[in-house]
Amino acid sequence: MTVDAVPQGDGPAAQEAALRADAEVLTGAERRLLAQAAALEGRPGVPDWCVPTLRRQAECCRAAARDLSRAAAVLGRHAARVVDGRPTAV
Repeated sequence: MTVDAVPQGDGPAAQEAALRADAEVLTGAERRLLAQAAALEGRPGVPDWCVPTLRRQAECCRAAARDLSRAAAVLGRHAARVVDGRPTAV
């Protein structure tokens, strides 16, 4: 998984889209981690710590995806209120 930085020259819409895309990547990572945990659960030879660790990592991905989605929403609301670089009254 790679995350590309948004160049400073890009506008708020591009930054919002990048945040949403990153949230989707993390949501996919969460699904894969949970699937891996389910596949390994109860199998012989799997260390006791493995499945709980995968589930904790999945929860971290879920939390990060939620935070990125919220940040994108806030950025979108802010961008909607800005005209020519200046905030407008709502």
